This record gives sequence, structure tokens and C-alpha cells, in this order.
Amino acid sequence: MAHFTLAVSERTFRRSFDLLKRNLTFAQADQVSFGIFVAGYDVQAHLEGGTIDLRNDNTISVREVDIRWDRLRFILSINIPEICVGGGCINMPWPIPDICLPRVCVFSGNPDVSLSPDLAAFVAQEVSFTGSVVARYFDTSIPLPSPDLCAPIRIEPLPDHNQWHIHIDPETIDVDLFDFPDIVGNLIEDALSDAIRAIIPGGFVRDIILAIIGGIADFIRFLLDIPDEIEEWLSDLFNVSFGLLDFIGTLVLDFFSSCNPIYAIDDPYELLPAEGGLIPVRIPLRNLSVRVNDVEMVAEVDIGA
Repeated sequence: MAHFTLAVSERTFRRSFDLLKRNLTFAQADQVSFGIFVAGYDVQAHLEGGTIDLRNDNTISVREVDIRWDRLRFILSINIPEICVGGGCINMPWPIPDICLPRVCVFSGNPDVSLSPDLAAFVAQEVSFTGSVVARYFDTSIPLPSPDLCAPIRIEPLPDHNQWHIHIDPETIDVDLFDFPDIVGNLIEDALSDAIRAIIPGGFVRDIILAIIGGIADFIRFLLDIPDEIEEWLSDLFNVSFGLLDFIGTLVLDFFSSCNPIYAIDDPYELLPAEGGLIPVRIPLRNLSVRVNDVEMVAEVDIGA
């Protein structure tokens, strides 16, 4: 039988979770080459809202926590194959000089077109998970792993003394898919169309180039290998190609289960501080265990040498 039992009400547990959750912020950037174009992202976000419930089966349920995008920049660079028209000469009999046509080339840059719109205003996502609470012992004599994956998301510095840490341990995590609305597809298509039109000179050269590439909208879809709508292609990039959903899920898991305890208890625990020339009274804590029911979290611990 445990020597000491501590209970934390569901209301207090919710407040503790809310304080911890508010500190989960992250930033990430990456790019992927698809041959003729490079696509990437530069994002920053934090968590807001949501609910947490303690349940009788010794689990917790965290629902509908909002992912608030402070920055959701989509980066796209396209290296369009160069197209040249004109050039060459018509040989004329002497003494008539040869007739040479001017040569005009377009899409000679690298990249030819670049854009980086911030799409944060158009995306709303939530993350939910179920899990449990677990107790882990932090022993200062054990070296930290190298590299320390918790370092970028650890809220408080690690203590210089031993502690018991109580963690929320997510087991199943659900992150909403990126689902960009039609307006985002239209904005990107318009921006690309304007950029390509600006490259093509006017007059008969424009007519020749447009005859070669067809309509600009179809040309964009050909370059980016887009079978359907641009917003669907964009959603697929964020959901699959970029691996951003996996990153968010792993981040939430590590933040709560490994890097940031919801409660920390010193070992040994100080009952009375040093006072009047007397040394402090501390007791060692052993075999800490935690569980939840629908009204509270219960921690039980032995007191031992």
C-alpha cells in the first residue's frame, strides 16, 4: 500500500493542461524538388482552445485543439524550359544583303517564376488525441541523449536535481488534413499567370509564344503536372509530399509525452525548509504511480530511504 496519496481535481488538471498547451509553438521550413519546379513551406503556429476530459477507463481525451497558423507561407519556384523564336538568315543573291531575322528567347531565368504567398488566413485545423498519464523518473546522473530532441521545445530548463515527472502520454493523434478553399487556387493561378505574362514580350513574339505553349492556364497545369484543381494539388503537397502532418503529430507527441511534464515533484521532497540553524527536512519518494478517473488524477507514492 502506498504511503502517500495525492489527488488533483479535473478542473485543476484542465488548468494545468491549458498552461502547458499555450507554450507549444513551433516553426518549420523545408523545400522539395520536383524537377522543373521546387515547392516548399515556411510556417509558424501555436495551439489554442480545445477541451480535455478525464475518463473512468484511466485515459484522457483531448479534443479540437486549434492549430493557429501565425505564418503559412507557400514557396514555389518554376524553371520553365527556354523557348526561342526567330533567328536565322535568308541567303539573298549578290549584291542583295542577306535578310536575318531577330532571335528572341523567353524563360531564360533560373528560376523564371517565383512566388511565396502567406496562406494562414485560409486554413483552419484542429488536433485531437487520446492517451493516459504516466510517471517517469528524471535522474541527473544519466546523460541526456545526443542530440537532445527535446531542446527546441522544452519550456523549462532541466533541473539540477532528481525529480518525478508526470506526463500526458498521447497514444492516438488525429491532425486535420490541409484543405485549401477554391479562392487559394484562384489566387495562385492568377499570380502565376501574371508572372508568366510579364516575361513574354508583346507584339508578334507574344502571339508566337502563346501559339507554342497554348493557353497560360493550361501551360501552368502542364508545368506543375496538375490533373485537376490547383487547390487540390496544393492540399496534396501539404498533406503528403511535405510530410507536415507527420511533423505536427510527432511534435505534439514529443512535447507532452517526453519533453514537458504537466507536474514535477522533487526527490527528495522538502517538507520543512532550513530554519533557525536547522537543516531542511526532506523525504525520498519511491514508486510513484498515477491514474485518472472521471473526476480527478490520483498519484500514489512510497516514502523510503
